[in-house]
Amino acid sequence: MAPIILATDKTHLTAFSGDKQAWPVYLTIGNLDKKIRRRPSARATMLIGYLPVTKLECFTEKRRANVIYQLFHQSMESLLEPLKVAGKEGVEMTCADGWVRRVYPILAAYVADFPEQCLVACCLESRCPRCLVRHDERGSPAWSDPRDHKKTVDLLRQRADGLKQKAFISQGLRPVSPFWADLPHTDIFQCFTPDIHHQLHKGIFKDHFVSWSTKAVDGGNDEVDRRFKSMSRHPSLRHFKKGISLVSQWTGNEFKNMEKVFLGVIAGTTDEWVVQAVRAVVDFIAYARFEVHTENSLERMDKAWSAIHENKTIFVELDIRENFNIPKLHSIIHYISAIRSHGTLDGYNTESPERLHIDFAKLPFRASNRRDYTAQMATWMARHDAVRHYEMFLHWAKGEGGIEGEEGREDKGEARPKRKRRRKEADADDVDVRGYSVAKIPGYGNMSADTLVDHFGAVELGAGIAGSRCTIRVS
Repeated sequence: MAPIILATDKTHLTAFSGDKQAWPVYLTIGNLDKKIRRRPSARATMLIGYLPVTKLECFTEKRRANVIYQLFHQSMESLLEPLKVAGKEGVEMTCADGWVRRVYPILAAYVADFPEQCLVACCLESRCPRCLVRHDERGSPAWSDPRDHKKTVDLLRQRADGLKQKAFISQGLRPVSPFWADLPHTDIFQCFTPDIHHQLHKGIFKDHFVSWSTKAVDGGNDEVDRRFKSMSRHPSLRHFKKGISLVSQWTGNEFKNMEKVFLGVIAGTTDEWVVQAVRAVVDFIAYARFEVHTENSLERMDKAWSAIHENKTIFVELDIRENFNIPKLHSIIHYISAIRSHGTLDGYNTESPERLHIDFAKLPFRASNRRDYTAQMATWMARHDAVRHYEMFLHWAKGEGGIEGEEGREDKGEARPKRKRRRKEADADDVDVRGYSVAKIPGYGNMSADTLVDHFGAVELGAGIAGSRCTIRVS
């Protein structure tokens, strides 16, 4: 069996003008080690298509949303059509060891942010795409029944036939024909994976608890910025010399660096229960980022999740929040079960598709003329892959190894091995051609020949040059 991992993420192609967007669909398999899948140069994740991005202004505003949802599912169904037969009957594939085996590709994981998860699950964004929690109870730590794949398909098909059931409304479904209805051996609701980047770093930590804690601090933003500025510098810590209130656009690394020091920033300036709540959030994020988990680490992660819900009420007592009916706060209830079923969270984080946008969306768009750019991007990618495959074949035919291996060594910081050139003579031995590099900026400026002889021992310059006052530029 080959577990299929899909990833979709809509991205902007223009930064300052225009409204150009692309919606790539990426595919990889779970048989590969996660350290290979996460490395873009390994080419372990491939682009299988671009989904249409259109506003469909030809439809009325009332119908437009449902038509856009249905267009997404029809496009995904067209892309994943080969999986229906291959998942049931299997397909013969040549494996890396040379043997031909019958492989059954099964959709096992779907990597996407929260709005796209709701789009795939055919549910409203006010509901959870994995369970049947009520829209007004997402802030409680109580468990809810998981969504059932077969029952949901039946409800959607009955609604398409004109029947109106109470379960359809109570579960917050959309009247859409899903692409995953006929995929074999697939439970789409169990395929959704946690999103560390958007749900934890950017969502729960930065957008919520940092904002609430800052309001609870005596002095507010000014005091928090002052403490960030006065923090001692350290090679392993990011120093926010201007504070954090003036930063408008954050990156994933900045979120992680702020998580390291934020607990020390607010300590002693606010209520003790606020500090305990922030500590529980930081602990939970730290455990969620583990690359290897044990029963002990999962137990500690569960205790951190319980501590978040035990200490969050302090923000209600301080009149900072009225309720905690937040989708991202509810989503962390599924993290431990997802780790047990799919493995550690770093294996399917949304940071990987965002990095792939550079190679599979940004660069192809820049090579186009901005008109009908999606078709041009697909053509550019097809030609680029063909050239790359031919280069790999030439390297293999010459016995020089594949390009993948060299890129892997570059990622690890290892030097690329020196290649040997053969002499034109048939009986000549191989020689190791060693090169040299010249510094762009010289280490020493103009100096006389006498200095070269006296200080650098260049006695071979000769008496005529050494006795003169000429200057030589040394690089």
